[in-house]
Amino acid sequence: MMFAWLISRAVKLRFVLLLVLVGLCVMAALMIPRLNLDAFPDVTNIQVAINTEAPGLAAEEVEQLITYPIEAVMYALPDVEEVRSISKTGLSGITVVFKEGTDIYFARQLVFERLQVAAEMIPEGVGVPAIGPNTSGLGQVYQYLLIAEPDSGFDSMALRSLNDYLIKLMLMPVDGITDVLSFGGYVRQYQVNLYPNRLLSYNLTQQDVVDALSRNNNNAGGWYMQRGPEQLVIRGTGWLSSDQQALEELKQIPLKTAGSALVTVGDVAQIRIGSEIRQGAVTMTVKHPDGSISNRGEVVSGVVLKRMGANTNATIEGINARLDLITKALPEGVHFEPYYDQADLIKQAVDTVVKALLLAFMFIVIVLALFLLSVRATVLVLLSIPVSIGLALAMLSMLGISANLMSLGGMAVAIGMLVDGSVVVVENIYQKLPKNSTETHKVPTLVVIAAQEVAKPVFFATLIILVVFTPLFSFEGVEAKLFQPMAIAIMLALICAVLVALIFVPVLATFLLSARPVKQRNNPLLSVLERSYARLLKVTMGQRKWVSGSSLVLILIAGVLLPRLGTEFAPELEEGTINLRVTLAPSASLETALSVAPKLESMLLEFPEVTYAVSKIGRAEIGGDPEPVNNIEIYMGLRPVSEWQTATNRVALQEAMAHKLEAHPGLLFNFSQPIATRVDELLSGVKAELAIKLFGPELDVLAEYGQQIAEVVGGIEGAQDVAMEQISGEAQLVVRPLRKQLSRYGLDVADVMNLVQKGLGGASAGQIINGNERYDIVVRYAEAFRDDIAAIKELRLLTAQGAWIRLQDVASVAIESGPPQIRRDDVQRRVVIQANVDGRDMGSVVADIQAAIEAEVALPGGYAVQIGGQFENQQRAMQRLMLVVPISLLLIALLLYFAFTDIRLVALIMVNIPLAAIGGVFSLYVSGHYLSVPSSVGFITLFGVAVLNGVVMVESINQRREQSTDLSAAIFDGACSRLRPVLMTALTSALGLIPMLLSDGLGAEIQKPLAAVIVGGLISSTLLTLVVIPSLYSSFIKQKSAA
Repeated sequence: MMFAWLISRAVKLRFVLLLVLVGLCVMAALMIPRLNLDAFPDVTNIQVAINTEAPGLAAEEVEQLITYPIEAVMYALPDVEEVRSISKTGLSGITVVFKEGTDIYFARQLVFERLQVAAEMIPEGVGVPAIGPNTSGLGQVYQYLLIAEPDSGFDSMALRSLNDYLIKLMLMPVDGITDVLSFGGYVRQYQVNLYPNRLLSYNLTQQDVVDALSRNNNNAGGWYMQRGPEQLVIRGTGWLSSDQQALEELKQIPLKTAGSALVTVGDVAQIRIGSEIRQGAVTMTVKHPDGSISNRGEVVSGVVLKRMGANTNATIEGINARLDLITKALPEGVHFEPYYDQADLIKQAVDTVVKALLLAFMFIVIVLALFLLSVRATVLVLLSIPVSIGLALAMLSMLGISANLMSLGGMAVAIGMLVDGSVVVVENIYQKLPKNSTETHKVPTLVVIAAQEVAKPVFFATLIILVVFTPLFSFEGVEAKLFQPMAIAIMLALICAVLVALIFVPVLATFLLSARPVKQRNNPLLSVLERSYARLLKVTMGQRKWVSGSSLVLILIAGVLLPRLGTEFAPELEEGTINLRVTLAPSASLETALSVAPKLESMLLEFPEVTYAVSKIGRAEIGGDPEPVNNIEIYMGLRPVSEWQTATNRVALQEAMAHKLEAHPGLLFNFSQPIATRVDELLSGVKAELAIKLFGPELDVLAEYGQQIAEVVGGIEGAQDVAMEQISGEAQLVVRPLRKQLSRYGLDVADVMNLVQKGLGGASAGQIINGNERYDIVVRYAEAFRDDIAAIKELRLLTAQGAWIRLQDVASVAIESGPPQIRRDDVQRRVVIQANVDGRDMGSVVADIQAAIEAEVALPGGYAVQIGGQFENQQRAMQRLMLVVPISLLLIALLLYFAFTDIRLVALIMVNIPLAAIGGVFSLYVSGHYLSVPSSVGFITLFGVAVLNGVVMVESINQRREQSTDLSAAIFDGACSRLRPVLMTALTSALGLIPMLLSDGLGAEIQKPLAAVIVGGLISSTLLTLVVIPSLYSSFIKQKSAA
């Protein structure tokens, strides 16, 4: 047989193999530092964002003029799964989601090519679509603030300029950064504020001013001029200067000559340095070490976006390496202060797993030492852990899979199984070893014989576990990205462990055990266990019906409990920070939000757990989340959980905060965590766990029925933070041309629209360039003429005949209500009612919601409800598991048939699977975990381990049967001889997971249900395997012989 030959060759060439082992360890040591470290696997789908700025346009115009043309052309692309969009005042944001496996750069190239077609369908001057940064849900890896000391002379406009034109440029060269977004502060603008009455008196228009500015702000080049032996470069420099000097130069620009007098821009306009219309701001409140709270007011923030697939840890190290440079480049009195850094998160997540691994290692050492009572044997078995894990990590590094909570968690799950093969091999070697010192020369031969004896069951046992994990590769979407790295890590570690057990353990055993004879110590603990087991076995082998009956009863109880376990997609990972989303009324202004944010921050900082609060109002530059100005996102820094006083966990702390914030009526609160929020949004377009989407054509109908659904969902137990997104209630001042009046005066609609767009909104007249800095020159009516409805009505239009007509004579000017934003999925308008689930499982809450909507909301034709968010992922994963688990069980049965070529023995071993499931179900029920994707992965692993125990037991009885004619004696001896390895493998596997079960570190939540299932199942399957298989063996064999 292949194994026999391999093992004998390995022991003969033991010195060569020792060198190979050292070489492999050195390679692993070199590869592991290159491993990509991440906190969590990046579950973002393959998506390309398209952003279009449409200055001043309202949501409905943005939707019809920009969003629709772009959406329409995107469906022609191959592998597009969905197209989502949001249209809001001044901005269109479209997300094109591609099928998994599409290369992101290929997808971006395709979208770029189609954008050229779409751009032709967008009216000129409305907006130019651009592809957003190439980032993902975990992309916001680093966030910082620029803070100026009070006497430094730097206001928030100067800080914003520093961030845009200094810090951004210094951060961009860091490998892995795709963009740096500025958030908050004022963007400088040179403003030419026109006085309409003066323009009238000089018979000038706004366009005349714009043209004059453009003509007086340019540089030119005139090639060379020969001058003796040299040549001179000819340059014309007519650019405007910057700062105060620019204002003086702008004032002097001539417009026309009226009689003998010259009319300049300064005569018809006020010229000043102002700021762009703002879409967002950032405020901050800090708690000092002495407990005092200080409000920093408005600050300027930067958000670093990591390129998709880049190494987070390396990117952050790259940023930290440039901090000295940045600090030196900043003017005196300005400080660069990071406040969010994913490296902390990665460190905590990796620490969680490393702690669990070390604790598991210690438990395993204790178990092995107690069972083997030999230092040499324990060392031989333990060797398989560091070598297997080291080699597996090196392989992960080569495959480009990041070491994160899930892949490292896979190692922690497998740590107990890694020693299984080695335990069986070493235990068998020890039984064969000579009892006296004169025969030590026989050691190599005996080692080979002992290893060859157990090679087949060890190999098949590992093969079974590998087969069990293959169905995880059929997962799609989020669950694939979460659990496939784990499956790969476990499989790699197990492959390495089986190589160690069958090749390197015999080799090292030959060295270690040849040196001096091994004393066979009597193990008092095992002797007691073996005697008790022998007594129990005698009783149970005579009581087959009783054993079968009680096993069936236990299986039935587990079957009854199974539907009572709640279901969810996966437990939420704890990030150690809280994100609070506050929504104000749709018509609220930025100033209102700016006055509310510091009050909320101060209230939150009264909690001793909170160290600082940063409020992000509205949105950053293009490329960030397209939030409205009535939305405040408060990001809170928290102390370690061990120092908390108000509550012991995040959910309880959030409840306490929500209770305190109720003092502010009329605000909607939604608690989450930064990464969870981003990932939820990128996957379903909603920043919450559950998204109830209502589709339909008319916005007012969507608003009416959406409100009804929100009220119904709010009454369901377990649904929290229920909120309908705002699709109505934005106050709009609508200028509607009266066509009859226009034609009477010979005016066009375009004349009125020009007045609205350029006179009130502003027209660009070039830029002022100063080094890297570029600032717009904007021409619009002075504030007094556009801040009051009566003043707007009095604005004048020039007719072809030279008469000046008031705006109110040719158009109606009135306040109306309109949609602040319009969201679409696959070209259908939709409104979302979002909710988080707490205190109950996701599956039952969704079932209640569906029943309640059907019973209480009568939707008109053409309107439909769909439930998305995490529930969508859960449904998909569970459907896949229903198909996948039976397939993996069939594969196991097939493998067993290859190993034993006897269908009866296969059936006997498969009995182990329901026996293992009993413990898994009980432990989930007792620990209060839900049936989720991690716990299903736990069950899959458990079935493999359970079958493994059965294989070892049946193989042992079969060997005794070949040597003895007495079936009962063969069963009895075979079962007793396997007590030690079965108990050892079960104990090491279970104890290896206990640290995961008890851990409360960052990210332990997702591993706990998995560990609970395996530990519970191992207990039941081991106890029942030791009793049920020997008891039923003879009835299975008798039937065979009778047949």
